[in-house]
Amino acid sequence: ERSEREVKSILNKLTRERFDTLYAKLLSCCAGAAARAEVINVVAREVFAKATTQHNYIELYADVCAKLHADLVGGNVEVNFKRSLLDQCQRSFHLHLQPPRIDQCLDYEEQYEELVKYKTKMLGNVRLIGNLLRLRMLSPKIIFFCTDELLGIGSDEALETLCAFIDTLGAAFDTPEWPGRPRLEEVFARVKNLAEDP
Repeated sequence: ERSEREVKSILNKLTRERFDTLYAKLLSCCAGAAARAEVINVVAREVFAKATTQHNYIELYADVCAKLHADLVGGNVEVNFKRSLLDQCQRSFHLHLQPPRIDQCLDYEEQYEELVKYKTKMLGNVRLIGNLLRLRMLSPKIIFFCTDELLGIGSDEALETLCAFIDTLGAAFDTPEWPGRPRLEEVFARVKNLAEDP
């Protein structure tokens, strides 16, 4: 529990300017903890939780994950941080996939506010996933799992989230050399069809 509070405190203070100092504390917290696997799970969970609401720091959180993974592996620390990230990615994606049940008794502005909160979390979530994919922290197979799910839902919010996801992946995967390119072209075609004939 003490380690969990420490991880949360470090992530709350994290900025580009304070990255090196706070990252060193985070690494020592992860590498030195007796319950290391638990601490790693806390880091993964908290990174996803923060990314859903703090969009300005998403790239920073992804960088923390990539550096932490490299340093743990380089230090021969027995823990599978990528697995923990993948598990959290799946939980978070499914949690933010379905729109919340908005109480119809609320007035229009309160309903709209609930919808905005939902969209903010959904967009932050897929942007973090996209950044982790770009840094090769998650398997590219996840790309098509996410795109298929979002296209399957087909709501305006899901399609907006899909566009944000594809935009975040950007040039990292939109290359002729990438083996998944033909499948990505299919996603582009489906999105184009939806845009032309909603």
